[in-house]
Amino acid sequence: MPAGPWYPPPPLPPPLPPPPRRSYLWPVLTILLVLSMLVALVGATAAAWALRGNEDPPIAASWVDMRPEVGGKAIQAVLQRHADAVKNKDLAAWMADVDDTDAAFARRHKQLFENLTKMPFAELRFERAAKLPRKLDEHLPSQLFARYHAAVHVEAVSVVHRIQGVDSKPVATPWLPVFGYADGKWMIAGEATGDDLPTGANGQPWDAAGPVVVKRSDHVVAVVSADDADRAQTLLHLAEEGLKQVATVRPAGWDGKVFLTVIQDKRIFDTYFAESQDRVAQVAAIAVPYYDRIPEWTNSPTYASTRVVFNPTELSAQTEELAHDLAHEFAHAAMGPVTGAHTPRWVVEGFAEYVAFKGATISAAGIRQALGNLVIGPFPTDQQFYDEPRNYVSGWLACRMIAEKYGQGKLIAFYEAFQRLSEVDSVSREVLGVAATDLEAQWRDYVAKQRG
Repeated sequence: MPAGPWYPPPPLPPPLPPPPRRSYLWPVLTILLVLSMLVALVGATAAAWALRGNEDPPIAASWVDMRPEVGGKAIQAVLQRHADAVKNKDLAAWMADVDDTDAAFARRHKQLFENLTKMPFAELRFERAAKLPRKLDEHLPSQLFARYHAAVHVEAVSVVHRIQGVDSKPVATPWLPVFGYADGKWMIAGEATGDDLPTGANGQPWDAAGPVVVKRSDHVVAVVSADDADRAQTLLHLAEEGLKQVATVRPAGWDGKVFLTVIQDKRIFDTYFAESQDRVAQVAAIAVPYYDRIPEWTNSPTYASTRVVFNPTELSAQTEELAHDLAHEFAHAAMGPVTGAHTPRWVVEGFAEYVAFKGATISAAGIRQALGNLVIGPFPTDQQFYDEPRNYVSGWLACRMIAEKYGQGKLIAFYEAFQRLSEVDSVSREVLGVAATDLEAQWRDYVAKQRG
C-alpha cells in the first residue's frame, strides 16, 4: 500500500473452505501428476526438435539454473578465463572452456585466439550482458540445439578494449558466442548466425578466418592478412599522408589516430552490408563508429572511436585512388565525435570528399563527366543519398561551395551544429545566416558554373 494519505482498510476476505479429506488415493494422484508434467516437458522438447527439423528428439529435456547468481556467474567466469588466456597467451587455458566436438569450430576458435593475441591491447575484457536482449536465440544454430538437448543459448558479450597508441577511451564491439551445458559446466560451442546481428559482430580483424599481422606507424595501427604483410608498409605510408590531409581541415577534436582493418577474408567486410549486399562491390571502405556500449543492447551509449575497414578488393586499386579513399574514411573518423543521427548524409559524405580533394585541381571537364546528367534540385534526403552514387560529387560541391563562400570554419561549424539542431534550415540560418532554400539556390548556381 503506498505511503501518504490514509486509505480505508480493504474488506475482510471470505472464510477459507475446509481442507479436503485425505485418502489413500492422494499419494497415487500426486505421482501421476508429476509423471504427467514430465511427459508434457519431454513432449514440448520433442515438439521443439520437430520444428527445428531434427529427426531424433532427445530422451529428456535438461533444466539448467540460469539465475544470475548461478548460471550467469558461471558464464562470466568462462569469459574472464578467456580474457586472461589472451593476456597470458595461454592457448591451453583458452581451449579448456571450448567444446571441441566440432573440429571445424575448434580450429576457428584457435585461430581467433591467435589473432587476438597479436592485437596491441592496452585493455581487454569480455563482459556478459546483465540482461540478455530479446529474441537472441533466433540466431542459435539448430545443430547446437540438438547436440545439447536444448541446454544451449546465445550470449550477448561486449568485447571491451583499447588499442594501445590509438584509443583514448574503451571501445565495445559485439560478440555472440553460443554456450552449451554438458558434464556439469558451460562450454563455448559456437557462434550466432544470421543477417541482423549487431553492427560489427563477426566483423572485427581478429575474426579473420586466417592468420593476421599487425603493423603500425606513428598514427596508424593496421591489421592485415599475413599474406599481405609485405604490402603493409606502403599502406601505412599512404595512411599517414591521408591523416596529414585531414589535419589541414580538422587538426583537433579527435584522437588523430586510426585502427585500420585490411583483411583478405571478404566475410569481415561483408558483415557491414548484411542487409544491402548489392552495395558491397560499390564501396571501397567503411568508417564504423563504435561506442562504450553496444547501441543495440543498451540506451544512451557514448561515442568512443571510429574504425576503418577496407574492402579487400580495394588493395588492387591505383595508388591515387587508394590514397583518396584513405583520406575520405579518415575524415569520417575525424568528424566521428560530432556526427549524430541528424547530420545529413550529403553533409557527412560531402565533407569527407571535401577533405580528400583538398588542394587538388579538378577540371571543369572532370566535374561535368562525374556529374553527368544529374539534376541538382533540393538537397538529397538520407533515404535518397546512397541510391545515386553521383550524390557524392554533388555533396562535395555543396561543401566546397560553403567553404569558398563562407569560409572553411563556417563549413565545420555547419557540420557540428547538427549535434544540437535537426533541420538544415535551422542550421543554415544559425551558422550561415541564410534559409535552406537560399542555400540550395546558391548550390545549384555553383554547380552550374562548375559545369561550365
